[in-house]
Amino acid sequence: MSLIRNSLPLILSIGVLAGCASAPLEEQTAKPSPTSPAAATKAAQMKMKKGLPAQELQPGECGLFLWTRRESPEFVFFSKAGEETALFWMEGNTLTLQRTGVAGTVFGQELTEQFFALPDGRTMELRMEPGDLLVSGQRVPEASIRVRDDNGWETLIPVAGVTGCQPDA
Repeated sequence: MSLIRNSLPLILSIGVLAGCASAPLEEQTAKPSPTSPAAATKAAQMKMKKGLPAQELQPGECGLFLWTRRESPEFVFFSKAGEETALFWMEGNTLTLQRTGVAGTVFGQELTEQFFALPDGRTMELRMEPGDLLVSGQRVPEASIRVRDDNGWETLIPVAGVTGCQPDA
């Protein structure tokens, strides 16, 4: 599956180049169009991008990293311990959430229940089951994200991940 995903930009670029090779000479010498091979490759890469970008912790910082529980997992949630905001990937966008509450039990630098407000007024509940301890962290084998709108409609997203700390330098 990853071979196909990694090959898609190359395949699209070859297809675009083949189309350019058969174009009349006056079209080939015209200024570059938005459908140039480079533009097509970049557009294909943007379409393939799913999830949050990689996140980095500085020495001494801890964070929570969660991915969807699907055949092709997407990195959808990240928060740094001790901060009241989080990043959340939903509907093709990176959203900054504001923490509104916490509950449950402590594991590592996290609590098992966390509540957030989305920028558009929806709310989000994160519930986690702590798992095995890791070097500088802990597994989160079972978790769920529940997004609720003003009309009571809910979207449930099964997730899993890890908590981790960057050792002091």
